[in-house]
Amino acid sequence: MAILPGWNSLEAVGSIGHSLHMTAMVVLALLVVAEGLALVYDDRKYALVGAAERETIVSHDQEGLAVAERHHNEIAALQRDLEEAQRQQASLRLTTIGQQALLDAVSPFPGQQIEIVSMLGDPEGQQFANDFASVAQQAGWNATSTNEAALATNPSGIEVLYREPPVGEVPPPALAALVDVLVDLRILPARSVTICEEVAAEVIRLMVGTRPATAELHSSISQKGPPSRPADSEVRNGIHDSGYVP
Repeated sequence: MAILPGWNSLEAVGSIGHSLHMTAMVVLALLVVAEGLALVYDDRKYALVGAAERETIVSHDQEGLAVAERHHNEIAALQRDLEEAQRQQASLRLTTIGQQALLDAVSPFPGQQIEIVSMLGDPEGQQFANDFASVAQQAGWNATSTNEAALATNPSGIEVLYREPPVGEVPPPALAALVDVLVDLRILPARSVTICEEVAAEVIRLMVGTRPATAELHSSISQKGPPSRPADSEVRNGIHDSGYVP
């Protein structure tokens, strides 16, 4: 033990022994503090882990609620569309949206003459014809009074008729605008017009027939020939007897 510093000196041994005691007490205090801090940080770690797990759960719950709400909105929208389709099937009438769309489409062509014809004894078709006549008059078109005619055939849905224009002339833009909006509203099944020589020149005839029994909507229509004299429809200049595209 003589190799230890101050081993043979009373004064040195006392001083070194005291220093070692103080050092041991400091080290012990540091150990206690370190253990205490370790416990505190362990608690904090578990608290942070718990908070992260709760945040993850909340985030998943919010995503689930968002998905459920989106699905609910989609189902509600589909339900509204179905109800609207059922209402349209139940009544051959122009909806408010349909009337506005029709008005916006034909308003740029004031003065256009249109003749609206419905079947005699068909109150539903007559009301539908009146809807069209009202919109046409609001657009500034020259709409003749809705005529009720006893037709030889039984047309289904809506049909647009026009007299074949002379060679070198084209139909008025109002005709194309009317056909386009009727197709957009699914009132016409295709962008076509039936040729009918009984219609006066430059006059559009709108034939309102019975509502199709198997229509996807009230506006679905089966294509038919001219309402009174099929022989008036003929193939000229690439225009087929079933109609032409304006």
